[in-house]
Amino acid sequence: MKSVNLLYGVIMGTIFMASCVNPKTVNIEGVCSNCMDGTPIELYYLQNDSVINVASDTLLHGKFNFSIEPNIEVAYYLSVNDTLNPLKGMFFAEKGTVKIAFDSVYHVTGTPMNDLYNTYLTETRRIEKLGEMEYRRSVEGKDNPDTSVYDSLAQVYTEYKVKFQLDNIHNIVGKTTFINEIGSVYDPHFLETYPTLPEEVKADKKVQWYYELRLDMDRKQKELDARIGKKIKDMEFPDANGITRRLSSFIPKNGYLYIDLWSSACAPCIAEIPELEKTYSQYKEKGLDILLISIDKSMDDFQAAMKKYQIKFTSLIDTTEGEKVKENFPFSGIPHGILINSNGEIVANQLHNMLLKQRLEELIR
Repeated sequence: MKSVNLLYGVIMGTIFMASCVNPKTVNIEGVCSNCMDGTPIELYYLQNDSVINVASDTLLHGKFNFSIEPNIEVAYYLSVNDTLNPLKGMFFAEKGTVKIAFDSVYHVTGTPMNDLYNTYLTETRRIEKLGEMEYRRSVEGKDNPDTSVYDSLAQVYTEYKVKFQLDNIHNIVGKTTFINEIGSVYDPHFLETYPTLPEEVKADKKVQWYYELRLDMDRKQKELDARIGKKIKDMEFPDANGITRRLSSFIPKNGYLYIDLWSSACAPCIAEIPELEKTYSQYKEKGLDILLISIDKSMDDFQAAMKKYQIKFTSLIDTTEGEKVKENFPFSGIPHGILINSNGEIVANQLHNMLLKQRLEELIR
């Protein structure tokens, strides 16, 4: 009899526990492995650029819970307000139990939309990790790196993101990831795809901004492409000592001049200069010369950067912030490199160090 009573108790207890979870609501069960008890957790969503606070909780034994009404029209966010290690995660308020974990990475599972989003997170992280490993193995610190595998992984990463977002563009997961990550990877077919997007996606301010940017980039690229094979217009700019120099004076009689556009506020530009020094050492005997042109407005900022980063290349400055340079090279962003032959003709543009080396390999046999 005792065993029967025990079994009955277990069954009734299970029924009671199940009844505590309302199947018509969204029950959020969360853990934060490395967070201190008492850390506040905020739950909110965004509406017309405003933060709409929904609920708050504090961590107890590394756990937190929320119960909200279903709403799959918007994405919801959780903010772990740890002063030393603030964390943020996104989920979708789909009916059922949503399990969330802030551990080494963010995980969200439990309902179809959240499982779909978690698959996206997991796969993008997997490809990112492979890319990081390949970069350390084949690219970082190498004088003549083989970037073929790394470039291939970058292409796989881009293609996966674009395909996932467009395949799901009519559900909340695809719409949200598309809008939140617009411009994070370069989709060469974006302008072709744009007309097919849902109207509410096209109406988003970030999407509108990126669409206008891509139109401008496309226009500038066409202008750049039209200048391949044409002679550059000779111009004068001051160097770091204030001495006026002509572009034509830097073009080698037999070889190539690489012009690199940069500024003191452009971290990727500064980071690329040491790599350009390696490329120059490798190809200078084959006729390569390198000239930098800063688009800093302030001569003081330009001179300070030249000194701080110990830049050895000659650099001129266009204090019109690049407007004068654009008469020759209608660039849309920096760093931006242009390769010129001994006739003063543009051979290639919109280069960076890696692309420069590939182009030189093709030109200098």
